[in-house]
Amino acid sequence: MRMIQIGAGGFGQSWLQIVKDCRAAELAAVVDIMPDNLAQAAQITGLPQERLFHQPEDGFREIKADIALIVTPPQTHKALAAQALEAGLHVLMEKPMTHTYEEAIELLEISRRYNKQIAVSQNYRWRAPVQTVKQLLNEGVIGSVGYVEYEFRKAMKFGGWRDNYSEILLEDMAIHHFDIIRFLLEAEAEEILAHSFRPSWSWFSGNPSASVVMQLERGIQVHYFGSWVSRGKETSWNGDIRIVGDHGAIEMINDEITLWTGEAPENAVCRVIDQIPAKLGDRASSLDDFVTAVRQSRIPATPIQDNIRSFEMTCAAIQSAKSGMLVRLADFSLLRDLKR
Repeated sequence: MRMIQIGAGGFGQSWLQIVKDCRAAELAAVVDIMPDNLAQAAQITGLPQERLFHQPEDGFREIKADIALIVTPPQTHKALAAQALEAGLHVLMEKPMTHTYEEAIELLEISRRYNKQIAVSQNYRWRAPVQTVKQLLNEGVIGSVGYVEYEFRKAMKFGGWRDNYSEILLEDMAIHHFDIIRFLLEAEAEEILAHSFRPSWSWFSGNPSASVVMQLERGIQVHYFGSWVSRGKETSWNGDIRIVGDHGAIEMINDEITLWTGEAPENAVCRVIDQIPAKLGDRASSLDDFVTAVRQSRIPATPIQDNIRSFEMTCAAIQSAKSGMLVRLADFSLLRDLKR
């Protein structure tokens, strides 16, 4: 499968190496508006000058390819994905799928006009701890899930466009954790109440910390707290998760998995769980799944029609944080339903 990567900045350069190492894909061309990024891409990939482009339409016209990989800021995703689909390419893009909910609806509608796969790389799903927790839940080891405690703590200084987002944690990071929740529990959000804030020492202009209370299908309650200006001990990027059921609990703390079984604390049995070995890295797994799905003409693991549900949770949390009101997803989703 021949691939054109759009975006070769800092994060895009790490993607270039992943594509280069992928046995199922061949990097056919790179697109970036910045000459320095293209020069760096040439060093990483060894591509000749005639396969480096400043504008996507030039790459689409000059290079025969099957897939476009979009690794650019979210504000550009909708337009670039639409261009790629129009050029006859399948599309894999970095999260979040778009910058706004309205753009996500529009891109979903655009995607329905083409017989092409379009997906969002939710790479956290592929990580060994998350896959292991998923297997335990599938085996029903803790019975019926009642609630989830989820915490994420990092102190990150990015610089650039992220520093100016009004709800940077919810807009750029929580989508990963919300998607993990959907993946693990196989339940959709019904209600979301969020509160975001900016601690006095924050280096972000917007709100880098947030508390989110969710009610999911089957009555599952989720309490989520995240911060990008944390002090003290940090979590992993996956966060710390405690999933509690009527027969026990699964803990994913510091990416280690502990299973507690037994209904009474005095009779609880605790054991550390060996994790499912990861054959590939998380983003490499996401890419491999997408390429395989295109080859086999099947739906990939995180297609746009599924990922919009994770993005809805993010957008609903932002709306709740800004309004101070509880958001019912059934009402929030009317925007999408009206545009079907």
